[in-house]
This record gives sequence, C-alpha cells and structure tokens, in this order.
Amino acid sequence: MKHLAIIVAIVGCNGIDRGPHSMPAGHAAPVDGGTLRYATKDQVRTLDPAIEFDEVSSYAVHALYDTLVDYAPAVRGDLASGQAIVPHLAERYEISPDGMTFHFWLRPGILFSDGTPVVAGDFAYAFDRVRKKPDSPFSSFLADVTAITTPAPNELVIQLAHPNLAFLAILTMSFATPLRPGLSDDARQHEALGTGPFMLEAWVQGRRLLVKKNPRYWDAANIHLDRLELLENVPRDVQFLMFERGELDAAERLSSPDYQWITSRADWAPYVQHRPVMNAYGSRMNVTQPPFDDRRVRQALNYAVNKEHEIKLLDDAAVISHGILPPGTFGRDDALAPYPHDPAKARALLAEAGYPHGLDLEYVIMNDEQAARLAESVKSDLAEVGVRIRITPMEFASYQTAIESRTGPPFSKSSHLADFADPVDFFDVRFGSASIQDQSSNNDSFYSNPELDKLLAAARAEPDRELRGLMYHRAEHILYDDAPWIWEYHQDMTEVTQPYVAGYAIHPIWMRDFTHAWFDR
Repeated sequence: MKHLAIIVAIVGCNGIDRGPHSMPAGHAAPVDGGTLRYATKDQVRTLDPAIEFDEVSSYAVHALYDTLVDYAPAVRGDLASGQAIVPHLAERYEISPDGMTFHFWLRPGILFSDGTPVVAGDFAYAFDRVRKKPDSPFSSFLADVTAITTPAPNELVIQLAHPNLAFLAILTMSFATPLRPGLSDDARQHEALGTGPFMLEAWVQGRRLLVKKNPRYWDAANIHLDRLELLENVPRDVQFLMFERGELDAAERLSSPDYQWITSRADWAPYVQHRPVMNAYGSRMNVTQPPFDDRRVRQALNYAVNKEHEIKLLDDAAVISHGILPPGTFGRDDALAPYPHDPAKARALLAEAGYPHGLDLEYVIMNDEQAARLAESVKSDLAEVGVRIRITPMEFASYQTAIESRTGPPFSKSSHLADFADPVDFFDVRFGSASIQDQSSNNDSFYSNPELDKLLAAARAEPDRELRGLMYHRAEHILYDDAPWIWEYHQDMTEVTQPYVAGYAIHPIWMRDFTHAWFDR
C-alpha cells in the first residue's frame, strides 16, 4: 500500500494522470438531461434530407428527421444488432406478395417539430421532390416507383414497376421523411423543420451545430439527452486532447498514437467500443478511361498492392477485402479469397496489356493524415511493379465533385459506407449501369456490365432468400474478376466515450447515433 500511495502522489503532483476522471453513478434506469458533445474532422454540409449524402451530415440529419421505418438501436457487444427494420412514423405496414406494393399506416398524432400535423401527403411531396431535384443523389432509389397514393390522411401506398426486396430498407434512408410543402430550399437548410427526436437550435456552419430535444417527437419519452452538440472541422489529435480534458463526451477515428495508447490502458478498456460497420475501402478506377479500360491493368494493380501493409497502418482494426460486401453482410461469399500480393503476376499482366515498362498515374485522395499514410503505402507497392503514381490530396467537397464526374481524375482512393442494410446498396448503387451519370455519378467507376445488371435485377425480385444470396455470390465473382476497384479492406470503427455515457453503441448503419444515449452521473 505504501508503494501505491507514493505512485499516486507522484502522478498527482506531475499532473499526468490520464485515466478516466468522471465515473458512472450506477443508475438502474435512464436519467434525463445533459448535452452530449462530440466532434468531427470534417463539416456538416447540408441539413436537407433530399441531398444529404455524406457521413458527417448524416449524423445531424438522422437526429432531425424521422422516417416511416428505421433500424432498431444497436446494443453494445451484440454485433448482430442494429439491422432489424422496425416501424417508426408508420405504425404498421404491409407488403404485397408480389413485392410491388408497399402500404403504410401512420401513427396517430405525429407532428412536425413546430406542431404542424403530419399527413401522408407530406411523404408523397418529399418523394416527388427527391425525384425532381437535380442535385439529389437519391432519385435512382425511387426509379421503380410508378405511383404514390394517399387513400386517407394516415395512409400511404407506394407502387413499384418491378419487385424490389430492398425497397423497405431503402425507406430507412433520411430522404424518406415527410416534408411540409411550400418551404424554400434555403428554409429547409437553415430551419430544418423535421419530425426527428431532436430539432435545430443553432448552426454556425463549419464550426458548431446544436440540436435540442424535440418535445413533440412521437417517442419523446425514450429520448433522454437535452441536446447534442457537434463541433466541426476539429483535427483528430485536437479531439483527443479535448476528450482527455473532459470537453468532449466521445471521440472516434483516433490518430494511431492515441488509438494505441488508449487501447493499451486497462482503466479505459470498459469505455472503448470496437465494431465492424458496413463499409468498404479501396482504390476506384474509371474503367472508361485508359489505362483502366483494360481489365488486365486493373487486375495487375490488385495483385500489386500489399493489403497487409494497409492493415498494419490501420492498427489491425480492419480486414482485407475481396470485394464490396463487408463481413457479416447477407450475400457475401466468405469462401472467395482476396487477391494475393503477387508483384510478378502484376508485372506480367501489365506487360501483356502493353505496359512492359510500367506507367505513370495520378492518384487522388482526400486531404487527411490517415489517407496520406495509406496512399504512400499504395505508392510504394505500385512502384515495385513499375507503376509510378503522383498523389494529389483534395478537400472533401472538391474530391467528391471530381471523382463523381465522368471526366474527372480516373484513379482515386474510394470508400462506400452503407446507406441501408441490403446488398442492393453496394452492388446496384456502386456498379449498376442505372447509377451512371455524367456528373455526380454514384457509380464513379462508370462500370457497366449487362450480365451483372441482369443478375442484380433478378436478385432484387427473388423472394427465396437462399437463392438470392447465391445470386450475390455470383455478382461478387464478376466484380472480383473485372476489378473496377483495387479491393483493399473493410475498417472497424472504434470509439471511446466518457464513463458516464450510457445507452450508446456504435450503429452498423448510422454509426455515431447518440439519439438514445443518456448520462449516468
């Protein structure tokens, strides 16, 4: 005991105690009150659910807008949780046996945050707005909708031209929220009149977004925090310093030194979460532009990149991929092995494609410390087979605009974060011909394969789950061989929270969903 007392005294005098400071109080039931503070290295770009398509904006939009159906909350320690679809603004629903008619009955008395009643026509208006809005990336998700009717103020019927087993999951996305007609785009951006568990209190774009509890939310009794405060454009290392000082209640995407330090600490271990989420990371190639219009070149780059190097740079919090579907996702063929690291095979394919002396390429990445380290690893691997790349970092907005254009840079780091829990979101969105547009193309590889399109259409309509899964196995093999991406890795998400943060688990779709969190202090 004497030695322990001396150690404590030294730690206290030097001010270097980096352990948890505020411990949980041990309440058995959730306690109301408090403002949860978190930060991101990027910024919220929009609060309009018709155009929100980036991860950080989704944190805010998901809190402000509710949908007909949503996912059940995630449960910490249960990796299967968070994917079940449950009614939200819809009290119940029915899907016709042919998979083409979706009938919803709204909950009685649901309101916008200003107290205006919600009617079925507000959903019809919102869907119509998405289909007509030129800058909405979601119109393709509604391409099969042939009619939307409202037989009664509380009834919504959506008719599809073709069966789509994924359509219910599509309706979990934030664009499928009711909107009150008549508001301008500017009003939707800065007033954010929604139906979610929180409502907008203040937003200084690029700096700070504050939302407060919506007292008119249909499930307000199960929302316990008073506010969520999101700080924007805060570098990762600064976030962790703020977290250690108690100025933030949660921190994730830690820099490598901070990650290694906190995961080595037994006193912090109970408050660190690891979770595989639905993502895929790789290097996308525009297959319509040389040299990427030659499959042999694309395959060569897959053999050239040593994915083990990338996993080490990610502190082993990732797994090597063989395609777009992450582990644990329905339709994934776990027996399909990733491309091995085989420089000799890569050089042979390049020579066969007419590049015996290699080639020079520009490689575009987001301006981010981790992205830069990973890009240097790719650069080193490709240099081994004679491919010389010049790394060009871009800020997020410029990067996104550039790579989604058919005439933009043909080679770049890429990722896909699931919008909903179904293979359609990975295959159809990123590699289906229907997702190709000259500008703002979700299919930013501009990959088109009639065989794959036919297979994906059949899979969307297939009611036999086992057969549907086998169809997606075949789709994985097609994309593996055609290699529109360098298939690299699926990354886990790690987040540390202050000990008093309760009721929070990383969500496989929404990730940082604090809407049901509460403070045990």
